[in-house]
Amino acid sequence: MVFGIILYSLIGLAILLLGVAATSKGLTVQHIKKIYLYLVSLVSLIIIIVGTIMLLNMALKTWIFTKADNDYYSYQLCPAEVTNPDGTTVKGSGCDEEKEKQRAADNRVAQKQRDAAQAIAMIVVASPVFYYHWRLARRES
Repeated sequence: MVFGIILYSLIGLAILLLGVAATSKGLTVQHIKKIYLYLVSLVSLIIIIVGTIMLLNMALKTWIFTKADNDYYSYQLCPAEVTNPDGTTVKGSGCDEEKEKQRAADNRVAQKQRDAAQAIAMIVVASPVFYYHWRLARRES
């Protein structure tokens, strides 16, 4: 999402600079408007493509390449004994390996849900922006 905001800001700045330079080069407002419409359409299309790729990647990892998302070394190190700075030794709580596996699985599911939400948001926001600007650009031609 931040990527899109930065990209739209850069396009706006480029259009502003183009408008300033256009007065000395003889470009009309219509030329600048066309350039703006096509650039915003391009950026929106890129965001839609990135969101679609993210969803496709997630679908492939979920249903076809099911082991591609496994984290093999994600478990915490749980010592049996802990030595405090004052020299006393305290028995560690120990780790339950099943709890650690469950925690890792829960983290993977939560990360997939965050990624899906981001990809869907990118597509939902960029699609109408693309459609609107592309339609205006085609109407101008």
